[in-house]
Amino acid sequence: MRIPRHRLLVSITASAALVAGFTLSVDAFGSAGHRVIGTLAELHLNGTRALKEVRRILPPNQTLADAAVWPDTIKDPIYEDADTNIFKLRHPAHDTYHYANLPFQAERYALDVPGARPTDIVQTTREAIRVLKNGKGMFSQREALRIVAHLVGDIHQPLHVGTGFISSSGPLAFVEPTGPTGWRPTLGGNLLVYGPENRFNLHSYWDTHAVNITMEREDVPTYAARLYREVKPSPTWTSSGDPDSWPAQWATEGLAHSREAHKGLRLVSDLGPDEARRNAHRWAIELPSDYDARARPVIRQQLALGGYRLAAVLKAIWP
Repeated sequence: MRIPRHRLLVSITASAALVAGFTLSVDAFGSAGHRVIGTLAELHLNGTRALKEVRRILPPNQTLADAAVWPDTIKDPIYEDADTNIFKLRHPAHDTYHYANLPFQAERYALDVPGARPTDIVQTTREAIRVLKNGKGMFSQREALRIVAHLVGDIHQPLHVGTGFISSSGPLAFVEPTGPTGWRPTLGGNLLVYGPENRFNLHSYWDTHAVNITMEREDVPTYAARLYREVKPSPTWTSSGDPDSWPAQWATEGLAHSREAHKGLRLVSDLGPDEARRNAHRWAIELPSDYDARARPVIRQQLALGGYRLAAVLKAIWP
């Protein structure tokens, strides 16, 4: 019997949210990747009204690069600034705004697709864009600017919209969840582990390792300037329609990158719970021998695209 879509959506979202509450690696692109996107966006915004509005909203001497890392920085329970406490009070689940959990096999992002939810990465980005346009909503303008600067980057990381689901019985395989049972979520690759003592996971690979091997030894300003010079915007980078629809368009693109990120992975074994028993299942994987070579051009492209689109949405808000 086919399970009604709304029941499947609730099942997948509940399962993923329950386990996600106990996972640690949820920072897309890490600090360096987000700072590259923020720095690159400012290069695209040079001389525009939008950049003046950014300067007006942010604290003195802060940049879009600073804004882009703030939503990750405040996950640290001991970090405080003038804006942190009230934001956390109003948004106790703010760490769940950074992702959706759609099966990577999905053809498009939409709220009726299992794994999407009203406060996922796409819907939160849309709300923040509306706040910047209209001056009212669930965030302050400063919060909204920081969220847009960060989540535009997150959407362009391959594992923040699409994720893998693994069969719960029989041979290990990636499956598309079509019922309330028979699958287990990998939470954006957080539960797919590899390397010595299984210390690394696929999500952190795309957050940090892939960015590091792509940037090599260049610092953020140098690498952002290189992208600005060398990676010229393509007509396909320009989003169509109202900016309110752009995050969903980007998320749909991201599903294709998620499929590629899972291509060729070998599921070795079900390791069961981690030592802290925070997750019921983790899976050992083997990466293809050419995985680094495949990742570098993807990261280069996605960082350049994220910076360009962050600038584009801010210019659309403040023409």
